[in-house]
Order: sequence, then structure tokens, then C-alpha cells
Amino acid sequence: MKSSLRFILLAVWVSFGARNPSAQVGPPAPADTSAFRGSVFEILQQKPLPYEENFSSLPVGRDSTQSVNLVQIRQKLGRHYHAEHDEIIYIISGRGIMTVGSEIRPIQPGDVVVVPRRTAHGIENRAPEPLVALSVMSPPFDGKDRILVE
Repeated sequence: MKSSLRFILLAVWVSFGARNPSAQVGPPAPADTSAFRGSVFEILQQKPLPYEENFSSLPVGRDSTQSVNLVQIRQKLGRHYHAEHDEIIYIISGRGIMTVGSEIRPIQPGDVVVVPRRTAHGIENRAPEPLVALSVMSPPFDGKDRILVE
């Protein structure tokens, strides 16, 4: 009788556990809690800005206080402001002109721009390739708080 029970249990395991790809083996994998998010250059290789598009924003990280996005601009991102969000922009590649409030300045790789909430700002790309920047917004950006000025 014991050998029959072992055979049945083995048959059940083979039928439902070993062949079922959704069957859990061991504890569930922990959530990715690493602070390291990878290389922005690898992200750009995997998801370049399509030629027919002017703008993209790729999420890099997010927590309860901020969101980080990799932004690509082919031509221009018109003047706008965020009523509830502060933004820090770090230029990774490309060259252009940025307006923040009444200031207009050239931007290039390595530049950091701090844009307080309710301050109009915009970017014009002056290079043949897309301008690439890292945008950090606080509180986390939901995509809705962008008020166009132009």
C-alpha cells in the first residue's frame, strides 16, 4: 500500500508540479530593492527615441519622495511648468538652449539645472542627435502636472 501511495504522490508531482511552469518552487523571489538602476547608456541602446518622435520619458526609479526619468528630446520641449513638482535636470548628452523663468542659457553635458515648482521652463535641442537628460522630480511625477505656457 505504501508503494502505491508513493507512486500516486510522484504522479501528482510530475503532473502538476514538475510540468507546470507557474508552480512555485521555494519561496517567492524578493522584490528588486537594489539602489543601483543600471546604465543610462544601456537604457538608451535598448529604447532609443524613434526618429518620428520628438520626446520620450523613460522611468528609471521611483519611491515615495521622488521619481527619476531618462528624457530624450529631438527638437524642442515647449515652455511649461509644474504646479506641484520641483525638478532637477542633469544633461547627459547633446547641446541646446534652456529657458528657466526669465533666464536663457546654453546647456551641455554635465550641466545641472534646478527648476522650482511653478517656474516656466523649456528646452531647445541644437544638436543633430536627441538631447538626453536625467529628470528628478519631487514629489514623484504622475505625468499630469505639466501646464503648457506657449
